[in-house]
Amino acid sequence: MITEQELRQIKRRRGNMLKFIRQGHERQLDRMDDLMMQAMMQDVGSNMSQRQVMTMLQDLQILGYVKFEQAFSDELERYTADEIMLTSTGLAVVSRRKDNDEVMFS
Repeated sequence: MITEQELRQIKRRRGNMLKFIRQGHERQLDRMDDLMMQAMMQDVGSNMSQRQVMTMLQDLQILGYVKFEQAFSDELERYTADEIMLTSTGLAVVSRRKDNDEVMFS
């Protein structure tokens, strides 16, 4: 069973990911991939493996907040995410910066 503290941490990580995607778009940067997302998460103190980042991105995709191109890399022996972008729902959530049942921004 997941604890309340772990659940808050997951929601905060999701919120950070959404903010990073939005900030990249606002700065007119190239769309992120899972490796860039992992580096950004580590920069804010979230020590996540590439597989954990990929799982969280997949969760955000299922929730309807992001979309990306997913492919299996034989070289890396794992799935990768490229061209990560917000959906209209993701944009609305990150623009309001209001916590909900899936995401925390505070």
